[in-house]
Amino acid sequence: MTLWRQSGTVWFGAVAAAGLALLTQILLARHLDDETFGALSNAYAIAILVATFAFQGLGEVALRNLAIIDIGRSLTAAGLLLLTALGAGVAWTSWTGEAGSTPGLLLAFIPFVVVQAGLTAGMISFQLDRRNLGIAAWPAGFQTARLAVVGLVILVSGPEIAIPIGWAVALAPLAWIGLRRLRAAKARTEPAATASTAGLVRAALPFSATRLLEFAEIQLPVVLAMPLLGGAETGRIAACLAIVQGLLLLPISIFQRLLRARFHDWSRDDPKRLRRAGLLGAATMFLAGAGLALAVRPFASELLGTVFGDQFADAGGFLQSMTFLLPIWFASIAVNATLVSPRLADLRFGCQIVGIAILVGTSLSADSDTVGTGGIVTGMFASQTFLLLSGIVLCSIPRPHAVHPRNPRGND
Repeated sequence: MTLWRQSGTVWFGAVAAAGLALLTQILLARHLDDETFGALSNAYAIAILVATFAFQGLGEVALRNLAIIDIGRSLTAAGLLLLTALGAGVAWTSWTGEAGSTPGLLLAFIPFVVVQAGLTAGMISFQLDRRNLGIAAWPAGFQTARLAVVGLVILVSGPEIAIPIGWAVALAPLAWIGLRRLRAAKARTEPAATASTAGLVRAALPFSATRLLEFAEIQLPVVLAMPLLGGAETGRIAACLAIVQGLLLLPISIFQRLLRARFHDWSRDDPKRLRRAGLLGAATMFLAGAGLALAVRPFASELLGTVFGDQFADAGGFLQSMTFLLPIWFASIAVNATLVSPRLADLRFGCQIVGIAILVGTSLSADSDTVGTGGIVTGMFASQTFLLLSGIVLCSIPRPHAVHPRNPRGND
């Protein structure tokens, strides 16, 4: 099977998952009032950010060298990272006042966060085995479970707090399968000296932070909008970003899912090939993003009104602004996905901190008389432009061959 056919398989699965996710958002938007939809979208965004920090970094370590991972120690390391992320989430929601206004909803998402460990393990196992059908189908299974729960809660007129609890229950079997698959993959590896819990945390931390910031680029506008603009405006921004996220699955499915394991291999064995993949991928994705932007922009208001309801059509201007950002965002995802070696991951992490600071600083300093979303739009443009340019610079740095196979962070 050629790489293009593999990409097509994974992208088809990503499109299916995006369609299911969008349908879930549509049902929520049409059956919840604006404030509740905004609060639920905000809580979901925070939950995804917490889970990303807790589990994605360890997943990257497993992709790089599964042999050094002891399952028991990795669970302890994941628990430590999870507690750290939950602490940060509590601090943020307490500072913004959300912990006092929607405490039950936020707490109901904790079981949903925990099951993400198994879902991450499942995706890693498929990537390690190069099982493209699994890589394609796994996110679709996740989104199918989410959609089924929302449909059931709406059918029985259940409270919104039942939605995250239902998601955790429905996803638990998938999470169990994911953990079993990763255990089986570990059993097939050659015996090697395993890393300590502290070593796993140190190895995972740069990747955890980097993956967190990748997701923050998409989810942070929702998290910022809640305290700045209120639930109703947050709901409209979430609706726009649901469409944008669906489009972003094109580069994400190829560069962050299908090719992720290959990038780790190339960073050790063929750095020149990795550099070419990053730069060529960025150019290709820039053109793809520009084409999609031209196709979507004229119909932004109509699309929002038709899909989510008439009350969302007013957010057409925000969605139009986001389409201008698509080429930059597409290219940034492609080039930054190749920065997987420890040294470049650390440098990329620093750049992402700057990018997020630009987004947050611009959003918080926006004139309150502007149409609410103006500061967020400007911040996203400035942030993504910086991340693309810094990613190209880092990708262009010549990389020597790396490597001690038992070192979870490798060398550069």
